[in-house]
Amino acid sequence: MLIYFGKRSLIAYDEGFYAVQARWIIDNSNWVGAMWWDTLTTDRTIAIQFLLALSKKIFGESLFALYIPILVASIMMIFTTYHLHKELLRDKYPLYSSLILATTFLWISYAHMATQDIVFASLVNIGLLSSIKAYKTSINIYFILSGLWIGLAFFFKTYLTFIPFVCILPFLLKSKIFYKKYFWIGIFIGFIPFTLWSYNYIFIYGYESYSGIFRKLVSLSKNNNFTKPFYYYSWNMILNIFPWSILSIVGFFKSFKGDFIRKYFLFFYPFFLIILLSLFSTKTPYYPLQILSLTSINSFVGINYILNKKEGNIISYLGKINFILIPIIFLFALIILNFINIIELDLRAQIFMNLGVILFSLSWISIKYFKNKKVKFLLSILGPYILVLMLVQSGLITDKSKSLRIASEELINSNNLSDVPINIIYKNSTGKNSTSKIIKIMLNIPKLGKNIENLEQLKANSYAWTTSNKYYDKDNYYVVDQNKEFYPWKLIMKK
Repeated sequence: MLIYFGKRSLIAYDEGFYAVQARWIIDNSNWVGAMWWDTLTTDRTIAIQFLLALSKKIFGESLFALYIPILVASIMMIFTTYHLHKELLRDKYPLYSSLILATTFLWISYAHMATQDIVFASLVNIGLLSSIKAYKTSINIYFILSGLWIGLAFFFKTYLTFIPFVCILPFLLKSKIFYKKYFWIGIFIGFIPFTLWSYNYIFIYGYESYSGIFRKLVSLSKNNNFTKPFYYYSWNMILNIFPWSILSIVGFFKSFKGDFIRKYFLFFYPFFLIILLSLFSTKTPYYPLQILSLTSINSFVGINYILNKKEGNIISYLGKINFILIPIIFLFALIILNFINIIELDLRAQIFMNLGVILFSLSWISIKYFKNKKVKFLLSILGPYILVLMLVQSGLITDKSKSLRIASEELINSNNLSDVPINIIYKNSTGKNSTSKIIKIMLNIPKLGKNIENLEQLKANSYAWTTSNKYYDKDNYYVVDQNKEFYPWKLIMKK
């Protein structure tokens, strides 16, 4: 599920944006300031771009090299989920919670996306696990790790780090971890990368530019394009942890009756984190990624609770809704997709998606025909596993800009452009659509040229992407390609 056996393509924001910036880090040998062409971007750190560029520097220019840091972070989050389950539930089935995490749609989507979100979520999980281990064992390395994650996470997500820190702070105070010197040593070590970067940034670009990071917090706290109502996460989270939504909610309330640690991390911690996220003006679907390990463990608790309840109980009816109604909805949606053609899918995607949905639905519907609880539990995990495995290998969440990727490959091959620098005339382009499209185009260009002012700056036999619709002197220029996939951009060559 974490390795896609096919060609990848990226979306523009934020994945493609970071990928292009990582490319410029290597091309310009500038590992301090994140750039957008020749302009410094002052609203964020360079942590994720640095990590992506370092990966490309070590492993080569392939798109897969971009995903290696994300792959490592994803594996680490699965690993910490496994151990969080062991610490919180103390049973023999921690692997189930890891599999539930890996089959949660929001998580698997970002596990295949070159952004900082999975890295941040993984660091938060390391902090949760280390704090629990420090409380139970009093081993110094766990005290260090329980503080270390804060500085490292701050380098990636800056002020968003305060939300998980505030949520875990009562536990740190009650367990006296907060007063341990090794906890503060961990914090000090964790902030070293951010401090070194800040020093170099201010030294090169000045404090005025550096203060853009602080201004971003103010802008995000005010009304903007991502402002949503307070109740946004109450429905968005339910959709994003699909197909585990009902099971996770049942497990969430069941965990309230557990011991101190279980109640704190499986009930109070996710509850207060969602409340704090809801108070913030800016809301996005991926902010709750950091608690998906806990919702996965709650899903396990929910499955276990439902399968052990007798028929006729309200909880058993919830189980029937979950394991019968949901697969029926999936099958109905599949029929619509196949016969009404709402979404155009290629043969590969169609085969994988059909297989995934059918096998998932059969797996969950068949649960009621088995009496052995171990078999029931296995089928409840197996269905989503097959579904997500097929979804990943279909390319739907990994080859995200497939049509543009294919058009770019055809353009490059038919015009022998694999070793030719292609310039961009970005100045006159307007609108989010044109910026989004040129980001994806740039990612598919083997050799990226410069950002130039106009066509007159082009040298003979040179190329440039432009959105300009002005009249072209056919004696000097000609349109190489204006495929609709590239719109509003067209490739021009100077003769």
